[in-house]
Amino acid sequence: MKKKQETDVVIESLIVATLDRDATARQKHLYRESLRNLVRLAKSEQIRDIKMDVAKLTGMLGAHSSKKRAKALRFARRLPNIFQGGQQQFEFN
Repeated sequence: MKKKQETDVVIESLIVATLDRDATARQKHLYRESLRNLVRLAKSEQIRDIKMDVAKLTGMLGAHSSKKRAKALRFARRLPNIFQGGQQQFEFN
C-alpha cells in the first residue's frame, strides 16, 4: 500500500477546515485539484530558483561566462592545493 504524502494529508485537512459539511463532491474535487496545482507551481518555481542559483554560482550566466570560467580556473591552479596533502606556510612574528 502506498503511503500518503504529507501534501495530500495537508490538502485533505484544508478541505475539511475550509469547506462546509454540505459541500458537493465537485466542490471538494475542484478545491483539492486547485491546491495540488498550487503545490506543483511552488515546486517548479523552487526548482527554477535552484537552477538559477547554480548557474550563477558556476558562472554560467552572462555573455562572458567562458572567459570568467577560464579566469577562475587559472586562479584556482595558482592556489596551494591543501586538499591533496599540501600545506600552506604561515609566517608569525
